[in-house]
Amino acid sequence: MPSTAGPPDPLAPLRRKSWLTEAQRKSIHLTFILLPLELLHQWLPWPRGKGEWRLVLVVAVCGAVLVDLLRIHEQRARRWFREFFGQMIRPHERWGLLGSTYLLLAALLAIEIFHREVAAAAIGFTVVGDAFAALGGRAYGRTRIFGKSIEGFAIGLAGCLVWAAYLATVGHLPWNVVVTGAVAASLVELLPIPLDDNLGMTLAAGYAMTLLAGTG
Repeated sequence: MPSTAGPPDPLAPLRRKSWLTEAQRKSIHLTFILLPLELLHQWLPWPRGKGEWRLVLVVAVCGAVLVDLLRIHEQRARRWFREFFGQMIRPHERWGLLGSTYLLLAALLAIEIFHREVAAAAIGFTVVGDAFAALGGRAYGRTRIFGKSIEGFAIGLAGCLVWAAYLATVGHLPWNVVVTGAVAASLVELLPIPLDDNLGMTLAAGYAMTLLAGTG
């Protein structure tokens, strides 16, 4: 008797509990795209300039580290985080810094090291690329290399190229510079580098774009 089953549903992986949990986590991560957008467009009257951004991000990093220390060492704080965030906190983060803390630190370093537009581009590659790679790999990852999936890498790279296209189209950086940054960030996300992705992707993209653009 012929099978009556239809073609596989391509959206089925997006309904799995593990993917929905990851989507909740990455939705928080994606809100950080507001930081590079503000760096680029300067919609708000403050902060402006490296000194003001340094102050904002130093305070943010110190606050995030303080929260992490409370979460790790104070039982009531740890219980609250576990009840509120649940499985969104990854195993390696239970006794270490959260990814959001590393992302704030990466933003601080980028603004200190790179030209404003390069820093904004690099932070954006990290925000978009890491989120797309994680969500794509969780849903469709099959072929694995270095503990990660080629599918996730491809989807993360596609997200980075969309951000690169935005940067080039609005005239912030040349196409060759932003595409180089997109590839550098995506490769760091894939490779087994012993550095948090938020730091590694931001710094790799920033240095690659700086070398190509000749900005500092």
